[in-house]
Amino acid sequence: MKVLSEILMGLWLLLCGWQDFKEKKISAAILAAGGVVLAVFFAVTGELSVPSRLLGFVIGLLVLLLSKLIRGQIGLGDGIILCITGLCLGFRDNLNLLFYSLTLAAVVSLVLLVLKRAGKKDTIPFIPFVFLSYLGGLFLL
Repeated sequence: MKVLSEILMGLWLLLCGWQDFKEKKISAAILAAGGVVLAVFFAVTGELSVPSRLLGFVIGLLVLLLSKLIRGQIGLGDGIILCITGLCLGFRDNLNLLFYSLTLAAVVSLVLLVLKRAGKKDTIPFIPFVFLSYLGGLFLL
């Protein structure tokens, strides 16, 4: 059941990441459907404590709060996805996911700036980095 949950999470993040990359937004229906399905599957595995899941969720809430404070320069979808991954992965794994996603996005942004493929005001989609970090966490850590 755990492997099926991990596969579903990966497929959902791939779908969200693809949509974020192509359209710079994520469908509310995909967010909601994925959130419900993943919450059920990860709850059935029962490996995480409720406090860990709630603290993982808080990471996403903090990203949502930051999005409001900086007037949408971080997408709401990014925060919602981190809320859902927090409920599924727990505090430590969700914090690691956020850290590696931010690091990967920063490296790519730096490369784009150096190569003059993007400017300071340009935006990049974040969820593809969440997907890649999730895969890296599954296969490398």
